[in-house]
Amino acid sequence: MKNKFTERGVGKDRHHKRQYIMTLIVTLAALTIIVGYTFGSFYRITRQDAVTLGENAVTREAAQMNNFLLRGTDVTQVTKMTVSYMLENGASSKEIEAFLKRQSDDYKESISSDFTGIYGWFNGEYIDGSGWVPPKDYVPKERPWYTEAQRGNGDLVMVSPYLDSKTNTILFSVAQVLDDGDSVISFDIAMDEVQTIAESIQLNGNGYGFVVDDQGMVVAHHDEWEKGKNYLKDEEQVGGDMQKLVQRVYRNKGKENTSFEMTVKGEECFVFSKRVQEKWNVILIVNYVDLYEKIRNNLIRNIAISLLIFLVVVYFCTMSYRNRLRAMHYAERLKESQCTLEDRVNEQTREIREQSEQMVQMQESVIDGMATLIESRDGNTGEHVRNTKRYVAMMVQYMYDHHMHTDEIDSDYMTQICNAAPLHDVGKIMISDMILNKPGHFTPEEFAVMQTHSEIGGNIVKDVLGNSTNPDLIKISSDVAHYHHEKWDGTGYPNGLKGEEIPLSARIMAVADVFDALVSKRVYKDAMDIEEAYRILEKDAGTHFDPELVQVFVAIKAQILAYLNGVKGEE
Repeated sequence: MKNKFTERGVGKDRHHKRQYIMTLIVTLAALTIIVGYTFGSFYRITRQDAVTLGENAVTREAAQMNNFLLRGTDVTQVTKMTVSYMLENGASSKEIEAFLKRQSDDYKESISSDFTGIYGWFNGEYIDGSGWVPPKDYVPKERPWYTEAQRGNGDLVMVSPYLDSKTNTILFSVAQVLDDGDSVISFDIAMDEVQTIAESIQLNGNGYGFVVDDQGMVVAHHDEWEKGKNYLKDEEQVGGDMQKLVQRVYRNKGKENTSFEMTVKGEECFVFSKRVQEKWNVILIVNYVDLYEKIRNNLIRNIAISLLIFLVVVYFCTMSYRNRLRAMHYAERLKESQCTLEDRVNEQTREIREQSEQMVQMQESVIDGMATLIESRDGNTGEHVRNTKRYVAMMVQYMYDHHMHTDEIDSDYMTQICNAAPLHDVGKIMISDMILNKPGHFTPEEFAVMQTHSEIGGNIVKDVLGNSTNPDLIKISSDVAHYHHEKWDGTGYPNGLKGEEIPLSARIMAVADVFDALVSKRVYKDAMDIEEAYRILEKDAGTHFDPELVQVFVAIKAQILAYLNGVKGEE
């Protein structure tokens, strides 16, 4: 009999050992897959976001430059009409000069200090509104402002930047031929504001920008030493990266926006460009190293936290394995010593209860660890996970004690929703860091991407917990992740559910989630006063929130305050 018991015990030892090893292997493989898949997803999403945000950035700066240039063209056209009228009515050169001087001073003071003066060729002589007297060798009809205006055949033209002989500074001009076909009016504009715009061209603080004209000349550049170079014609630029870059931009002249990838000065880069006034191009260059730095940091953080989760799993699995061995060996000894059936049952029951409690602890630790991993991406360290879980626990305990929703809420339901609460934002694992950590308001496109996290979260919960033996946990966790942004009046997302169409667990989570977001500091805001947060909840009862659940949250206000004061005391 003893040998039989011994052989059976050895067989069980091997079986449990295989289970223990397989559990560790499967857990490690799952965490490796999650980290790898997450990194791959982040890379793809960030790449897509980079193209969109880069095009938006260069378009925004191009719009500023276009507005600046339009002011110059408007000034030229308005002044042209007045001068043409004066010429038709026989105005003298002195009268025209006085008018140009008044207009020059007025535009410089009221519109922009970069508007340096109005001048031109009228009635067969050069007249300058700034009072500048040209040298004897100055031939107005040979100057770029005159020759290019004549080639424009009456249309308004923007003269390429040139060295102004009266100020010795780089200017560009807006010029136009008057109705008589010989007279030309021109308006000089300094490059200071264009340079300021060029220096501000960046993608989330990364990269640099510059402006080139249709001849390849650098009109403005974040590096002052680059201004005035011609990337297409200068000998030192022949065959260089910048010449290839500008040539590639101008091969797409039919397109308003151009984006591509190429090697610039030995670094892989994204290039974005936007055409302005059919003559200039605003260009932004961002290298991969800067663009993907956050992804690398996030990968390292994910690996570190995944290893921590794995160590937790190893600890609990090892404890469970040892307990099973002790239970099995003790059972064998009981059998060998002919212990009573009642003693054996009681001992096994105790061992099973301990194992179950340890497995539950392990499950909760893994869930909390995964949730903390996700929350840490947007600058939190797990406070949001702990706080919302605590608020949910307080709410369902109050509802259970006051016999509310007895068709759903029982002791098992309270346990399951508390375990599910940390997973409500699990879908954020698929949202780009560039959007998730943005300090300002989202654009409509960015907010649309952000909204997808709820549906993604519901699907992730189903996939991760799909083989769980507890279908109630799967259902409640999926509902919490999927529907916690639905609103009582039907204006929420992702499905626009209304009233009690929204699962009870998601309605509870919505109140806890919004309250903690209001009273907690975030990258885009400071923490709100608790009383003000309560006023917002009560104001939005019946529109955003289930009014009954807001009343519950008000009823447990003393518990909430005690908890938050305790958290501050720990800090």
